Amino acid sequence: MNSSTLSARKRVSLSLMYVLYALVGVVFAGPLLYLFVASFKSDLQIVADMSSIKGFIPYGDLSFQNYKNIFARMDFFKYFMNSTISTLLVVLFGTIINAMIGYALGLLDFRGKSLIVAAIIGLMIIPSEAVIINRMLVAADLHMLNTMSVLVIPALAYPAYVFLFYNHFKGMPKELLQAAIIDGSGYIRSFWSIMLPLSRPVMATVAIMTFIRRWGDLIWPTLVTRDDTYRTLPQAMKSLYSDAYVYWGEIFAFGSMVTIPTLIIFLIFQKQFIQSVASSGVKG
Repeated sequence: MNSSTLSARKRVSLSLMYVLYALVGVVFAGPLLYLFVASFKSDLQIVADMSSIKGFIPYGDLSFQNYKNIFARMDFFKYFMNSTISTLLVVLFGTIINAMIGYALGLLDFRGKSLIVAAIIGLMIIPSEAVIINRMLVAADLHMLNTMSVLVIPALAYPAYVFLFYNHFKGMPKELLQAAIIDGSGYIRSFWSIMLPLSRPVMATVAIMTFIRRWGDLIWPTLVTRDDTYRTLPQAMKSLYSDAYVYWGEIFAFGSMVTIPTLIIFLIFQKQFIQSVASSGVKG
């Protein structure tokens, strides 16, 4: 087989691979396209286009009326600020706390470490819905219900993220930490000055995953809030549909405004996220 034949086969393989990538991209981008296009259509047009390709095409009487109805129907910015503040606090402090725990388990030697790691793996298997009522009862006993702290504190440490940091730090050479200790840096200073800066890809991954998890959370805020003071965006979205009528246009408009911050966060940190996925094998 000559080199020209091999080159032709290589080009065909690459072409097929790019076509496959394009199809996968369309599958993932299709729902977002439908979401944004439908947000500018009327309810009647959305229902008529639901079962055809027309749902992806911006045509007809397009307007910003759905967005105007959202702001007229509810205090959107209040819910937006509640979601933004609680999510950013969880992302900021939760990422650091999970990194600290992973650092201690991955690089430090102490009695009972293997038992703690086993417990963390066990907690990863248990779905959060199985213990959510217990968490709510604890929050009630601590008089935390209907406060910003109840939206933040229970979400700061998460077993899957601790395990991700644990695997990351376990793979780092312990000689690096030992050299820092010999130079006069303590464990805490070594964490902040050396280990944390070397963990930016993993931190970006955990930050993005935490943001997505908290930004779209509905069950926990519904259980622990009692009025509109600290209610979040997913809770506000429930008011747009009922047994009598579903405001499709406003739901898509609301969903578009909620989705945009997530897309912005991912676009900002996509390089670090991809690096971490490639190096740590994170899936899902």
